[in-house]
Amino acid sequence: MTLQHEMDLSTRRKEMNRPTTSAVNSGKNLKSMLTSRPWLKPVFRTINNVRCRTWDLLHGVDTCGEIPLVDLDFQSKSKSPGLEYQSHHPSLTRTAIEALPIQYENYTFIDIGCGKGRVLLVASEFPFRRIVGVEFAPTLADIARQNLRSYRGKRQKCAAIEVITADATEYELAPEPQVLYFFSPFKLTILNQIVQRIEDSFQRAPRDLLILFSGIIPMREHAFGSRPQYERLQRARHVDIYRHRPVGTS
Repeated sequence: MTLQHEMDLSTRRKEMNRPTTSAVNSGKNLKSMLTSRPWLKPVFRTINNVRCRTWDLLHGVDTCGEIPLVDLDFQSKSKSPGLEYQSHHPSLTRTAIEALPIQYENYTFIDIGCGKGRVLLVASEFPFRRIVGVEFAPTLADIARQNLRSYRGKRQKCAAIEVITADATEYELAPEPQVLYFFSPFKLTILNQIVQRIEDSFQRAPRDLLILFSGIIPMREHAFGSRPQYERLQRARHVDIYRHRPVGTS
């Protein structure tokens, strides 16, 4: 590891250890404002849609929109417990990945429930060993693959990207250092199965394993925050970062 990289890691750790009270309070203030001024919701939604479609246009992709799974023609035991597809703001994903205390080259980034693949495209701005998207809806997986082919990104540093059409409750993790990304893609019944599968994989092959989980705080807590084998490294307004504790220390 170079001296510069050690300095970069030290800076990231300091950033992660800073209090996030202001971010949480900011979220509460925004929620309060929207509650007292309900007419603002469609205004914010319109602004977000414009920003989303502008990003797509600039990068030659199709990642925007909210797509309920019931509108997609496919069969799966996980279809009913799954949640609708929603695109995530690129800056939120980028900020979360920047905060990871790792050497990206040594890790595989996996988006569990990748949808149209926007997170994969943002993750490709970092020099991960490889990037994988797991998506059980064939229509969304096909769109994600097309986006990988058409993407125009000037900052891309990882080209080893693939999208796998698979049910996350059956997907087998490779025994390698990994960053797993979740954007609240499942209801709790399915999420519990996936977390157990992750735990089984870790017990078979202990390794450095980090989790980026975006969503409401109760969902983050249920998924990983309440589990003693996971250490929470950061809580921001939109994303938690967890690291699996070494075997025998939880």
